[in-house]
Amino acid sequence: MASHDGTGDAGEAGQADEKGGTTYKVTVRNVTGHTTTGSRNTVVGSVNAPAEPAARVAEAQLEELRGEFARVREFIEGLDGAGEREKGAAVDRLEELEAAVTDDEPDVRTMGRVRAWFAEKLPAALGAVTALLLHPTAALLVQAAGEDVAAGFDGLIQSVGVSSPSEG
Repeated sequence: MASHDGTGDAGEAGQADEKGGTTYKVTVRNVTGHTTTGSRNTVVGSVNAPAEPAARVAEAQLEELRGEFARVREFIEGLDGAGEREKGAAVDRLEELEAAVTDDEPDVRTMGRVRAWFAEKLPAALGAVTALLLHPTAALLVQAAGEDVAAGFDGLIQSVGVSSPSEG
């Protein structure tokens, strides 16, 4: 609690400075969240409003993630032991995954479905696909979409058997 007139818990009286203002001495203990002290403060914001993914994720981060998708695409196309038809289907699933991760509202169900497809049809690429889901930018995009999407993503990541990258 802060006070400039000596009536609050801080127990410190305010002192006028040369410009006729008040000097505040503030002691804060065991406070979580935002604290504002002073006069004529304006606080603007909202609680639990998800930011747009573009606002939270820099374009350079998105480009890095897209580059990872391109590397996995090349990896799939170069796999030995997989036919051209199977590789084509895998690239199609990879494009679905990229859209599911990078769309304005990430689609966790599609992410899980695509990962399951790779586990069944092309397990040689499963590790690379899972690494895309664990990419830090993917986690940021999911978090920016809101609590429901993030919770679904956490469930997907936990089903993979690793710690969630969105846990902090």
